Amino acid sequence: MKKRWTFRPAGLALAAGVWVAFLGSGCGSKEQAGGADSSGRDGSPDESRIVLQVGPDAYSLGDFSRYVRETVGTGETDLNVAGLSHFFDRFIEEKLLLRAAADKGITVSPEDKQAYLEDVETGVLTEEEKTALLTSDTGPLIDQLKIETYTREITQDITVEEDEVRTYYDRNPGEFSLGERAQVSQILLPTEARAVEVWERARFADEAGFRGLAQTESVGPEAAEGGVMGVFQRGQLPVELEEAVFAMREGEVGPISESPYGFHIFRLDKKFEPERISFEDAAPAIRRKIVDLKAEAAMKRHLDELAKRLEWKSFPENLSFPYQRMK
Repeated sequence: MKKRWTFRPAGLALAAGVWVAFLGSGCGSKEQAGGADSSGRDGSPDESRIVLQVGPDAYSLGDFSRYVRETVGTGETDLNVAGLSHFFDRFIEEKLLLRAAADKGITVSPEDKQAYLEDVETGVLTEEEKTALLTSDTGPLIDQLKIETYTREITQDITVEEDEVRTYYDRNPGEFSLGERAQVSQILLPTEARAVEVWERARFADEAGFRGLAQTESVGPEAAEGGVMGVFQRGQLPVELEEAVFAMREGEVGPISESPYGFHIFRLDKKFEPERISFEDAAPAIRRKIVDLKAEAAMKRHLDELAKRLEWKSFPENLSFPYQRMK
C-alpha cells in the first residue's frame, strides 16, 4: 500500500534575535530616498560614499555592505528593499550604541576576550578569528563586545515579580493550552521496493520490533533513536500526514508514504489528550519572556534618547537601494 503526498519535516524553526525597530527621528533619516547617483565608473555602487556619520566616525557604503554580509552571510543582492532598509536601521542603532560605549570609556580587556572565547559555541569562529580577537583591539568582534557590555548595563537591573508572572499566565490562557498531540516514529527507505519489504515486517511488529527495524533499516536522521520523530500537535505536520496520523490507533503502522526524501513508514506511538500547562511548569518561560519584553522596551527608550543626544546624520541617498524607513 502506498499513499503519495509532499512531505516536509516538521518541528524545524528558525530562531534569531533581532534589535528593536529604530524609532528615533534623527536628522538625515528619510521616509524614502535613493535618487542620487551612487555608481562608480563601471556602473557598480561607489562603496566609499558615506552613508552614516556618528560624531567623529564616518561609515561608508562598503562598511554597511560588510555589515550585511557578516550578519546574514549573504550579499545585498539576495535581500529585498524592505530587508536592506531594516538592516540599515540596525546598522544605525549599533553605531549609536558603539559611540555611546566609546563616550563612556568602555574597553575590552584580555579577560573579556578570553571569557567570550570560552562561551562561544565550537565552530563559530575560525582559529584565525580567535587569534585576531586576542591580539587586536579593533574590529567587528571588539565592537560587538563593547556594545554588549554597554547594553548589559542598561538591562542588568531588570526584575520580574511573582504577581507579574501570574498575571501573564491568567491573561494568556491560549499560550498554555496543549491540543491533541501524537508521538510519531518513522522508517525512511530510499526505494519503494525496499520500503514494501520492510513494511511487510513492520506492520505486524510490536514497538520493540519497529524500533529495531528503524535502527537497522532506516536512512532517516532519527534511526539511532528507533525512528522516534517527536511529539506533534495538529498544525505541525503536513495536512495529509496529519489526517492519516491522527486517524490511526496507538501502535498502528500506516501505509507507505512517498515524499522527496524517500519512502516513509509511519507509526503512531502514543496519543496525548488536550491539557493545560500548569502555572508551575509555565512560570520559568513566562519569566524569561517578561524579562525579554522589559529589556526590549528599555533598549527602545535608550535608543530614542541616544538619537536625540548624540550628533549623527545618515545619508540614505548614498545607499545602493531606495531606502524605506521602517514605521
